[in-house]
Amino acid sequence: MERRRRRRPLADTFSAKRPRGEAPPGEPPLHGSPQAVEAALRDVAALFPRGLFGDALPPLVLRHQLYSLVRDRTTVDRHLNRLRDEGRIRLLHLGFEADALGVVFMEPYTAKVLQAVAGKPQAGLVRRFLETAVAACPELSYEQSRMRALGFADADVTQLVAAGVLTVRDAGSWWLAVPGAGRFIKAFVRGRRALLAVIRRSRYKEVALAELGQRRSLAGARLGVAYHVHDLVGAQLVHRIPSASGTLLRLAET
Repeated sequence: MERRRRRRPLADTFSAKRPRGEAPPGEPPLHGSPQAVEAALRDVAALFPRGLFGDALPPLVLRHQLYSLVRDRTTVDRHLNRLRDEGRIRLLHLGFEADALGVVFMEPYTAKVLQAVAGKPQAGLVRRFLETAVAACPELSYEQSRMRALGFADADVTQLVAAGVLTVRDAGSWWLAVPGAGRFIKAFVRGRRALLAVIRRSRYKEVALAELGQRRSLAGARLGVAYHVHDLVGAQLVHRIPSASGTLLRLAET
């Protein structure tokens, strides 16, 4: 039986120890560092509820969730690009918003993709795709000419789409994908709406972060309250407001 991980208080995910000279507890650092970006990535990835999807998906993080922990977005983007170029992570276009990028560590991504196609006719093709195209090309998408140059015919691409490792971007172009990610996207969007609804119904359209942290569950937020709070803060759908009684989350002006 897998041991249940000890739950961290929600406020702790926003008040980790920071180096001197950075922002006070409750606020992300003013100027991030590569180490801060990687720590934020690990922290949010640890919140991903793998059991919800039968351990079929790698831990998925949204790029903007990292902005809730590292305020310098340029540093976040620059270091993620470096990690991608080094082959340590992949960036994925998840499709529910134009600029919503997923971040996944390369090792679990590869493992879960191979797990998804194990025993299927496409297994050998998918492995070859991972070892050649994915390893050699860090881009978000692949053009038909590029796929052919890498040795993948149109029939191979059709099989890769069927296996869920590619999704259609437009004619002759495909996004890199994770098999089964549609279940995550559905849960993510539903959870975002549920948490926004709670804040919208609250007095002054704000709620104490500590109060949210006391909720072990929230109808619709199956990915976990903490995971969704990082989404709302990073996407600037809510503002984090310091107060004498603790941090408040206030609905952004529309």
